[in-house]
Amino acid sequence: MPSSRCAPSQGHYREVAGISSAFAADFLSTHDALETVLVTGNEGSGVIRGIGVFVDKPADDDVNSDPLFAAFNDAVTPLVAEPPNRVEMELVLLHLFTAD
Repeated sequence: MPSSRCAPSQGHYREVAGISSAFAADFLSTHDALETVLVTGNEGSGVIRGIGVFVDKPADDDVNSDPLFAAFNDAVTPLVAEPPNRVEMELVLLHLFTAD
């Protein structure tokens, strides 16, 4: 499961959070292989992270060459202290709780 980490430059947290959230919603609605996406942030540390769950590894790998992902990176790069970093996370879902 991939995770992209952004650390906005001083004063750009809310702007980067908005761009990240809009990108996640757009990407989820246009990519059938993306099952779930979670955008988290901590304004105190200045870190915003997007975590996506894809149907399989090839679909996950295809994101790196997707034009929408490239446009997202281009949009946030001038607003972050360091370039966004996409990493593979080996997470196992232990529990999923939902309200009915």
